[in-house]
This record gives sequence, structure tokens and C-alpha cells, in this order.
Amino acid sequence: MNDQTRRISGFFLGIAFGFPYALISQFINVWMLPGIPLFELPIGRVASVILTTLVMGMTGLIVAWDEESFWGLMGASLFLVLASSMQAYLNSGSSQTVTFFFLSLFTFLPRLIIYLPLAFTFRWMVGVLEGNARGSGLVRLLKVTVVILMLAILGGRFSMLVPEAQEALQDMNILVLEGLSAAANKDDLPPALIPVDGFPTYATGSYTLEWSSDVNRLPVTRSIAAYGITESLILVRFESGYQFGCVFTPPSHVPKCINITRVR
Repeated sequence: MNDQTRRISGFFLGIAFGFPYALISQFINVWMLPGIPLFELPIGRVASVILTTLVMGMTGLIVAWDEESFWGLMGASLFLVLASSMQAYLNSGSSQTVTFFFLSLFTFLPRLIIYLPLAFTFRWMVGVLEGNARGSGLVRLLKVTVVILMLAILGGRFSMLVPEAQEALQDMNILVLEGLSAAANKDDLPPALIPVDGFPTYATGSYTLEWSSDVNRLPVTRSIAAYGITESLILVRFESGYQFGCVFTPPSHVPKCINITRVR
């Protein structure tokens, strides 16, 4: 296999892995929680799928660029670190560029090491297509295809929320709908929403729900969770700009809520 063919193979191997991986990782929670208005990061799910696919294609190209595998592995890992840092910065919407830069610098080496196995796998697959493994060309292509799909599915599934998080999002959606219905009909709010200042007035329009494990971000008094139990912080963002949050501590389905947006 000449240099041009090897590089093209590396690029399309990256594309073949990147698309199913990105599709699964971006949409698996949407598929698992139909009807739940999940929060979408600034880049967006569709754009993230496209960008991740292209990044993986470039990773495969860099891995296969040189016949010497060492520099390809290091270059691809470095590229993934830079690409993931840029994506995280754009999604964070952070204006503290200097702080983000030093945080990325601090995590540079650990991420470089984490991405090396992926780069090595791409290089191994290029080697299989080059004929470094037994079997005919069709057999080698089939082997690489199976590996790509297995890695993409397994990698994508890591983005799936744990059952406690899925349950909290479902409970939160029901609570918001009940609150909106009560506010529209001038009825009493559900008990969990009574401490949320401004809900009847400002909770208008469409909304999204964002899950987080950082429950300490919300200053509410809650029960102590049992060991091994995943608590959930759900942030609710309305189209009007109004926001509030709730913390769920299993096995209770009644959260502790407080508004985030300052209201008069």
C-alpha cells in the first residue's frame, strides 16, 4: 500500500468510526427519553455529529500519514486533545479564556495518554488493511468493519445517562407540566415548586431540562443520599430566560427546588 492509499484508508477509517460513535453519543439520551425536552449545548447535536466525524477522519489521516507509526500516534493524540479542548470551550460559552486555557493545559498530559489507545487502534486497523493480518482483502475489510462498529457502539453508550438520572428527568418534566397547568388555571402549585420564586409569572414558553451530577451547585437543604446512590441536579431553562433547579435524592421522587433567576 503506497502513502496516498494508506492516508486515504486512514481518513475513511476515522470517518467510519466517527459517524456512528458521534450519532450514538449525541442522541442516545434523546432516544432513551422520548418527549423529554433535553438541553442542547451551543454547538448543537447535529453539528456535533458532523464535527466529531470530521475530527475522527482527520485523526485517521494523521495516524496513517507517515509510515513510521510513532509520530502518527503522537500527532493524532495531540490533535484530539486540541480538538476536544476547542469543542469544550465553544460549548461552555465561557468568557474566561485565560482560566480555560490553564485548565486545558493542566489536563493536557492525562488527555494525551487517554487518546493514545484510540490512535493505536486506528493504526492497527490501517495495518490490517495494508495486509499485516491473515486472510483475503474481503476478510480483512470485514474484520475492520466489525471492530469499528463495536468500538463506536460501546464508546457511544458511555454517554447514556444512568437510570437514576433518567428517572429524575422524567419526574422533573412531569413536575414542570403540572406547575404550568396549575399556574394557567390559577390553582395551587405542586409542593416542590412553592419555594421557586416567580414560577407562576415567569415560567412561560418552551423549556429545556439539563441533568448534572454536581448537586452541590444548588443551595438547598436535602436528605443525605445512601452510599452508591446517584443524586441528580436538574436545571430548567425557559424560553423567557427564567431558570430554576431541583435536586433529586433517591428513592424520593419529590425534589428540593429553588429559582436561579433573580426576580423582583
